Amino acid sequence: MIKRLVYSKHSPKERCGVAYFADLLSKYLSAKHVNGFHGFGKCEELFINMDIFELDESEVSSLLKFINSRFVGKKILLMHDYRFTYLEEEMVKNCDLVINLSGEQALKDIANGKMIELFTPSSIEKPQFYLKKGKNRPLSLTFGFFTPRKKSFKLYIEFYENMLKKYPEWYHIIVASTHVGDSIEEKEFITRLLNSRSILVSDFIPNTLLAELISAANLGVFFYPTGIMQNNMGPMAFFSQGKTVITTYGDLTPSSFKLFTINFDDLRKFDLYDLKIIDRLGRNAKSFYQSNLSWEVFIKKMYSHINKFIK
Repeated sequence: MIKRLVYSKHSPKERCGVAYFADLLSKYLSAKHVNGFHGFGKCEELFINMDIFELDESEVSSLLKFINSRFVGKKILLMHDYRFTYLEEEMVKNCDLVINLSGEQALKDIANGKMIELFTPSSIEKPQFYLKKGKNRPLSLTFGFFTPRKKSFKLYIEFYENMLKKYPEWYHIIVASTHVGDSIEEKEFITRLLNSRSILVSDFIPNTLLAELISAANLGVFFYPTGIMQNNMGPMAFFSQGKTVITTYGDLTPSSFKLFTINFDDLRKFDLYDLKIIDRLGRNAKSFYQSNLSWEVFIKKMYSHINKFIK
């Protein structure tokens, strides 16, 4: 059996999106998810999940030392973001294949023909209990980091204020994520700003519970300054469960996504009381996800390129 290691700086216990992804990747590859390399022998395939924002220079140096040792076979670098740093260039140069999950086209300029672009499947596993609620209580759900400094923050506030006025029967859950040890100031700020009995603002909840809430929700809410892309983990979690999302479109938004999502700019034309249309969009989203964006499709495409690029 091939010995595989999947690396990320953090473990899922530290509430890190890259770590959630790495943990699921390790399960689908029957690999070991590691946060360091002490005590390991030969590794035939090493998958490095990298966001340079999380790593300092000494950690990158340690990674490079292990990569270039005689103990590592195939070296696959999964770039979750690209910040245009020389440390990233060093990592790219020393790996056999670069998988661009960031959507950043400039990564091509340093990858020297060994880069492929892939999507990010859902990092939230299937629910176990599938929570049920009354049909007369439609529910929207979102999760993520909601600092007022984010460019999309105003869109969220505008959306919820509009919903409270035009769709008072709707309920909303906002899960304001935090890293371990961070304060909950953002959650408290949103609670004061959107002071309504129809809106529940929560801080971090485990992915297992989040999966159950997605199963009960009618609609996901995710806004991005550059528009929704195939590397956005939040919407993928909804698509995988047959749920649509209201979102923003941009130049990099796949045209296929527009067939099963709701454009925030067109919200005034859309009747959110018509849950049948929302359900139909959700079914279309799940069908597309299973055929094009699932973990099974991701692994198949990734190994197709590994076998092509690395001999």
